[in-house]
Amino acid sequence: MSAILVGVDGSDASDAAVRWAAKAAVTEGVELKLVGVYDISTSNYAPGLIIPQDVVDAIRQDATDAVHAAAELAKQTAPEVTLHTSTAEGDAARVLLELGKDAGTIVLGTRGLGSIKGLFLGSVSVSVAAHFHGRVVVVAGAGGDGPVVVGVDDSPVSDVAVAEAFRQAALRNTKLVAVHTWTPLDVDALHGYGIEPAEVTRMSGEAVEAVAERLAGYSADHPDVVVERVVIPEEPAKAVLDSAGDAQLIVVGSRGRGGFTGLLLGSTSQKILHQAECPVMVVRE
Repeated sequence: MSAILVGVDGSDASDAAVRWAAKAAVTEGVELKLVGVYDISTSNYAPGLIIPQDVVDAIRQDATDAVHAAAELAKQTAPEVTLHTSTAEGDAARVLLELGKDAGTIVLGTRGLGSIKGLFLGSVSVSVAAHFHGRVVVVAGAGGDGPVVVGVDDSPVSDVAVAEAFRQAALRNTKLVAVHTWTPLDVDALHGYGIEPAEVTRMSGEAVEAVAERLAGYSADHPDVVVERVVIPEEPAKAVLDSAGDAQLIVVGSRGRGGFTGLLLGSTSQKILHQAECPVMVVRE
């Protein structure tokens, strides 16, 4: 059976990740694994430095305390959740990726404002999201009780994200909002380039039909999921974020190796991860 793995460090961001993951574990019927990762290695600037044993013990104890507190929080949030706790020493991203081999989902916390807090300082969340062979959820906020939102384009990356978004919507018994942007320019910009309103309407209609065809197979697999299609000319990240509203979850795609493609080319995925006010799930191709 798969599991949901959460790295915990005792921060508010970590607590938010634990609460989300506890509820998700119950919804999916899987085990919740909480791990406290601590790193006692010295930097390249002081390779010969010996850390006193009492400091090592204190660091290890902090990690243990954080895991115990997280377990209590998880039980308070979802009393029926099945828990497993542990601590591990090493680089946070590497440890999570190794332990995540037995998990289907890794959940990370963030405080928003473009920065990662505590255990997930700097590039950890990006590294895990880019290299994990599964789902990575970055919890930037609790989110609402609204739909699941997913970006749709014509790439394989989009396909895996759409498939997961349908699954999540079905699990949560909620609507799916599928967002497609057929050009990164808004309507005013298109008119500014001399494209007539009738031509914009025609291109939009063709895009609507293409998206409907692309989603048809997934709708057949999940007939109870109501789908709302948002097909507009707009910058992709803005379109997805504007469509989120009271969303429970945003789903985006990743091809791994640190890069994002298709709808989420370049900085789009980063914008969504850092600006979303609800959990964002990154699904690797």
